[in-house]
Amino acid sequence: MFFVNDHYYTLEDLERQYTVFENTPHLRDCGNRRLAVCMPDVFQWLALCLFVRRNGGSIVPIHPSVPKEGAIRMASSAGSHILLYGNAHTPIELTEQKNAREGVLVQMSSGTTGAPKCIERSWDSIELELESYVSVLPADHQTISVVACPVTHSYGLICGVFACLRRGAEPVILTNMNPKYVLKKIKEHPKHILYGAPALLHTLTLLIRNGERFDCVMTSGTLMPSGWLESLKCISNRVLQQYGCSEAGCVAIHPNVSDSREMGYPLPHVKIEAGSKENPSEIIIRDTGKTIFTKDLGYMEDGVLSFLARMDDTINVAGLNVYPQEVEDVLMAEPRVAEAVVYKKIHPLSGERVCAQYVCTQPIEEQELREWCREYLAPYQIPMEFIQKEEIEKLPNGKISRKRLGEGVLA
Repeated sequence: MFFVNDHYYTLEDLERQYTVFENTPHLRDCGNRRLAVCMPDVFQWLALCLFVRRNGGSIVPIHPSVPKEGAIRMASSAGSHILLYGNAHTPIELTEQKNAREGVLVQMSSGTTGAPKCIERSWDSIELELESYVSVLPADHQTISVVACPVTHSYGLICGVFACLRRGAEPVILTNMNPKYVLKKIKEHPKHILYGAPALLHTLTLLIRNGERFDCVMTSGTLMPSGWLESLKCISNRVLQQYGCSEAGCVAIHPNVSDSREMGYPLPHVKIEAGSKENPSEIIIRDTGKTIFTKDLGYMEDGVLSFLARMDDTINVAGLNVYPQEVEDVLMAEPRVAEAVVYKKIHPLSGERVCAQYVCTQPIEEQELREWCREYLAPYQIPMEFIQKEEIEKLPNGKISRKRLGEGVLA
């Protein structure tokens, strides 16, 4: 069935857990209720998710690191009837809600450009996504998905776990994110597709030794810096990238990435509209009669969707657009810069300006960074403000909120 770290769970284990749920009063009628779940036991969480899905109920996954009061607030805002915090047996009753009319998976948007919001997706829409996803993914029933990302998020849950089960393979779900342990588990499964966030994948590239290689690697969630991608490609048989949003799930896959901006070919069940390379525009997804405006800026070329930036993250300097990734790639090409993030701040007189935070491996003066940027960037692209950090602040899902970094004004 599937592994969680070093423990293997069989179909019989799952059926026994279903029997426990069927004999638990607050779960017996789950088809008419919305359950919020915040549990550290990954097997119990996945078993409960599959059980609720089979019974047509609704479920709200909450990352197990969220404290109790925070989980209660999130569960309430998602319209949940009860919260299962810590385990499946001691429900926290919430404000009485109306019975759910249709079973849904409720996901929280990442919150990178504002407050997270609840996104509801029907199980039928997820089935359609899975069918489409598996039909184009270059992986067969012998390819194990190693899921080194949270399975409370659609990337790990739907694309990592559900899609692997749909292919007839047995996923390996990792909650121990120690990079050396992740490499050990990958080595145990030579034919694999590794699901992880760009930061973890980069760390793994720095640790892999003795000519070892990854089979397939899938990246998603945020643009991988060009230097990181090149390093990853050198030790991988294939690097894939997928693109999607909370409202629609995954909508595009690139089977062999050469440029981190290339998100891939649209999946069969959706239509995607975007601008041209010369005139990029908002990426629009048309999914079974529903139109989703992503607020992402991109373009289509030769059937491939490319992503430039969140529209909210694009920096307008005196009428000229600056895309953070372009500046970040230049900064990180400087050998002493290990990580960089570019964002906008507002100057009270001159409007939006480019700012940067960076982490370095050796001392580097701000003037040296400016001289480096002048060699590769137009004057309007060069950051006005450089801030050196020990570590760049990230959200719990590993993403960076440029909006949060840019709060405040330039003096």
